[in-house]
Amino acid sequence: MKAQRDAFISALFEKAKKDKSIILISVDMGAPSLDRWRQELPQQFFAAGISEQNAINFAAGLSATGKKVYIYYMAAWSARCFEQLRYSCAMANNPITVLGNGIALGYTPAGPAHCPTEDIAYMRSLCDIEIYSPCNSATAEALVEITCRHPIRFRYIRLERSYPQMLHMLDVNEDILSRGLTTIKHGSGTGPKICILSSGYMLGRALDVANRLTAEGKHVSVVDLFKIKPINTEALEAALSDKDTVVTIEEQNLFGGFGSAICETMADLNSQKRVLRIGLPERYIFENGTRDHLLDTNGLSVEDIYDKIQVLYEDNKDSN
Repeated sequence: MKAQRDAFISALFEKAKKDKSIILISVDMGAPSLDRWRQELPQQFFAAGISEQNAINFAAGLSATGKKVYIYYMAAWSARCFEQLRYSCAMANNPITVLGNGIALGYTPAGPAHCPTEDIAYMRSLCDIEIYSPCNSATAEALVEITCRHPIRFRYIRLERSYPQMLHMLDVNEDILSRGLTTIKHGSGTGPKICILSSGYMLGRALDVANRLTAEGKHVSVVDLFKIKPINTEALEAALSDKDTVVTIEEQNLFGGFGSAICETMADLNSQKRVLRIGLPERYIFENGTRDHLLDTNGLSVEDIYDKIQVLYEDNKDSN
């Protein structure tokens, strides 16, 4: 499987060969997909070094002159240059596209400094920003078309370093991209109608849990909500219309994150559905280990998620 970073940057390269206004700024030591830019499009590629704050201001300046600017860096550095993102991009209305690689625990075992487990919370606080969190490389590549066709928006695209094999074949098309969400498993079975919403890497675990519950005869569906801001309220309302309970699963701290965004949208829709938010504990994770190990030992194992959702069915049985 091609990494999301390489899928996006390679597809953007093909666009840039025909559109000289497309500029890529890299805050990275190097990668094969970046080398093509350096070698073949040197006038449209800038290696900024490890200088995120300066790179954002530089990107904003280029954007102000009419360039279609993309900046690539490790997602954790959005916190380091948040001031520049707010003042030079959002407030100044300079519509750059930020590619944040290695979201959540993607850079383990490098430690919490390299693992942004709260980036959804602070990035979605910026005015008029679009936030995407694709689950596979096909979706990441498809987002190139959107950003090139409509370059007047400030965007943050959260890229996974890797993702479960089962997500590789999920379909993506114009209609799905325009809606910002898609139901990838339809509910069947008995009991309360539960919908699990997730995105990115955790979508794999959401499907594992849903398949297990479905095998037991329970009713559960799964929605990939990859456009986190703004959430398509009409599409979300339609996806949840026949559901009793909503479960959100995220590889983020719960305060202000993915689940919070969904709860806010449901509140605006005056939805009375029960909601269960599942995410990382409220602490920084300093333990060493693989991504899967840290998820498993911090409340996001398939078994942990299953147990939390199973309680919803038990509660329904008791109430009857």
